[in-house]
Amino acid sequence: MTRILVISNTHHAAPADPEAEIVLRAPAGLPADLDGPAHWPLADLSYLAAGQDAEGFDAVCVGDAEDFGANALRSVLDVPVIGAGRSAMLYALTLGARFGVIARPAATHRMKRQVQEFGLAAQCAGVAFAPEASNLTNAAGQLSDADVLVLAGSFDEAEAQALRDATGLPVIEPLALSVRLAAGFLALGLCHSARSYPAPGVPKPDMIAALAVARG
Repeated sequence: MTRILVISNTHHAAPADPEAEIVLRAPAGLPADLDGPAHWPLADLSYLAAGQDAEGFDAVCVGDAEDFGANALRSVLDVPVIGAGRSAMLYALTLGARFGVIARPAATHRMKRQVQEFGLAAQCAGVAFAPEASNLTNAAGQLSDADVLVLAGSFDEAEAQALRDATGLPVIEPLALSVRLAAGFLALGLCHSARSYPAPGVPKPDMIAALAVARG
């Protein structure tokens, strides 16, 4: 059976898949405050440390929309690494012309930066924040130009379905999508390009793990 490692800071159960074993692993040493660029490199290190030992897994998903550590993991692993946030935004454009992001407050700044860095500003209707699940519909109302909604933060598939029912729009929950994409990449024999993500000349997995533990 296919084994997929999902690295996520959420407390929701990993999505079920009858054809794969999904293992959820939380990153250690993650800063309490992630709503600012000063702490993002520390988060990258935490996710890298959590995923660099993926022996026995066929694919790795960075299940949180902020995509912390995804690029670094691609450089040290030879199995597909799926970044949930970028994947969700690009996948949204297969379902509509413009997407909007609804984020927890801690993820809002990061998602705005992601939209810019991925060159998707023209296709993004905006980033709205929803402190609680009860605010999802109100947040969606701020994204009236969006054809598709992407969730970012500790939302689960049940909340995504409730928002679909309330708005009539496609709503993407990145963690669940990343697992399905990983399974699809494996079925197609696809992996990230070594040209884009070359392996480090001198790997330092022990140092990375020690730094993450030291901050934990």
